Amino acid sequence: MVVGMNITFLGTSSAQPSMTRNHQSMALRVDGDIWLFDCGEATQHQFQKSSLKMGRITKIFITHMHGDHCFGLGPLMCSMTDNLNPEKKLQLQDATQQEQPPIDVYGPARLRRWLRTTLSSTYSNLGRYYRVHEILGPEEEESIDDPTHFHPQELLGTTVRLTPAAVLDVGRGFTVTATAIKHSIPSLGFVIQEPDVMGKLDRDTLVPQLLRNAEALFRQQGIKQPLVLLGRLQREGKPIQLPDGTWLNPPDKKQGRQVVILGDTCDPSSIIPYCQSPHLLVHEATNAWTSLDRDNLATTEALVEERAVQHGHSTPQMAGDFALRIGARTLILTHFSARYKGDDSEDGIKVMEEIRQLALARFGKDKDTDLYCARDLWSFEIKHR
Repeated sequence: MVVGMNITFLGTSSAQPSMTRNHQSMALRVDGDIWLFDCGEATQHQFQKSSLKMGRITKIFITHMHGDHCFGLGPLMCSMTDNLNPEKKLQLQDATQQEQPPIDVYGPARLRRWLRTTLSSTYSNLGRYYRVHEILGPEEEESIDDPTHFHPQELLGTTVRLTPAAVLDVGRGFTVTATAIKHSIPSLGFVIQEPDVMGKLDRDTLVPQLLRNAEALFRQQGIKQPLVLLGRLQREGKPIQLPDGTWLNPPDKKQGRQVVILGDTCDPSSIIPYCQSPHLLVHEATNAWTSLDRDNLATTEALVEERAVQHGHSTPQMAGDFALRIGARTLILTHFSARYKGDDSEDGIKVMEEIRQLALARFGKDKDTDLYCARDLWSFEIKHR
């Protein structure tokens, strides 16, 4: 069964917010559930402006511990779990007794202790349990957790080592592969992989075969509507033999959708072995040489890229090069400098199209409908191809 999948950009700014961009956050919606990637300050406000429901969040992934990617996590968790009355909250004694499973939070070293300190120091009481799973590099020290110091709604999470990647089983056949990518501090990239799905049934071939066997199916098996076997064929994926000896074969499976979401980076090449022509790549493009810079003769395209790399960031050209390198089908740029407006003003539209064209020149001239610059609260449907 093909499930719905789309991504909403709740914040698209880097370092600091602007009047037209919030701090970084992305909501990947998978069959109604929301997997949040990064949670900058005021992410909960962005949820309130969108059609998304905070209560649908089941998993949160933090790419790195810079504040513009995590400062909104504590407040969001308070708001998203504040759906129980005080009496119900007092009944939270065991995670297995809850109607809702715990919230799983994944991220780099220090995330567990930082979130625990944030929630405990502010006397925050959550309406659901949570657990933090830390993803550590080979030499990063594992935190020693004393359960007596846990937050009241905290459960013990796992510690996963990057060797050089970590594959997380997140349920329903989906996996999330995490790798370390190059930035000024430890930063993660994530590859979300949907399980293979059934293709479409060849109704033009199957329906006549079923109708030809309609009378025998009713007489031998009591099947009044032979076309119901189409649903069984699609659902179970197993061949069905008809009374006349004909075999109905299920459709071939097709590769599930793959989505690559990168944290801040100037070099994500370590994630390449885990990419298989992803349906979507989300890549930062913090700095760009645009018309805003061309009056300054001391600034050049090469100098802008050099400065971006020095701070662990990328330009649109770097993002376009990487998208081409991994065979991405769609590239969405995000994490823009606050100097680039993200609204419908003439200046904002102009500069963002310049940025898009810089990436497009590297990604491919025929990709006009497959390369976008994200804006706050904009959603993109991730379809099978």
